[in-house]
Amino acid sequence: MKKTAFTFALMAMLLSNPLFAHPGHDHSAADSGLVHLLWLVPVIIAAAVLVFKEITAPKG
Repeated sequence: MKKTAFTFALMAMLLSNPLFAHPGHDHSAADSGLVHLLWLVPVIIAAAVLVFKEITAPKG
């Protein structure tokens, strides 16, 4: 689990801040919440799969 957490932390540190808010990134648009949710769904699913695998992995 520590290796997975380290990998995610490293990836987060390597991302550039301008990627998070490029020009034209409008949070006041009517559908911005839905767009962000749809973008995050694969990340949430991948995290759930990793946690499930970690929980069900044989210990030892």
